[in-house]
Amino acid sequence: MTINLKGIAIAILVGLSSVALPAGAEPNQPGSEKSDGAEFAALERPVAFEISPSTGTLKETAQRGQELIWIRKDNPSERRFQVTNISIGFVRSEVGGQVQMTFSANATSLGYSTSEEAKLNVIMRTPGGASLHSWSLRFSVQCGDNNQPLTPITHDVPRDLTAGLFRNVGAVEIAELSEANSSGVKVQPCS
Repeated sequence: MTINLKGIAIAILVGLSSVALPAGAEPNQPGSEKSDGAEFAALERPVAFEISPSTGTLKETAQRGQELIWIRKDNPSERRFQVTNISIGFVRSEVGGQVQMTFSANATSLGYSTSEEAKLNVIMRTPGGASLHSWSLRFSVQCGDNNQPLTPITHDVPRDLTAGLFRNVGAVEIAELSEANSSGVKVQPCS
């Protein structure tokens, strides 16, 4: 009588792979902590800014203490990092009518760093709320960041939009960039 060891090994592997989770155990949910210590954070809420003309070639957001706070995706009471002192500036060159936007802010780690870049969507709106243009930007937060200035991020407005945008922009909305199947920003605790 011969024993087919290969067949027995396959049967054992199939049996082990079909074992159910122990009672009370749950698979990882989106936003929950992963085995590598990382978890996902989401923007608590978007912010909106009014635009104030500074000179004939500069417009910038009016500061009213707005801040962006990322919270643990499955527990909104737990903050992970924040961005404050946010400013969006619009500079129009007098030659050629080019408009450049600049995003600047300060980042603070609240005991977590980003494992991947946080993504924001900046939407320029008329005073009545109509969308004029949008811009997506990315940045990272490190463990040691404590009200650390982010490197300013710039964007050239497409030439066919420059005149209308600079003349009509009345507000800016900043929200989390939504992507299909996104779990949020991957963060990990600082050690």
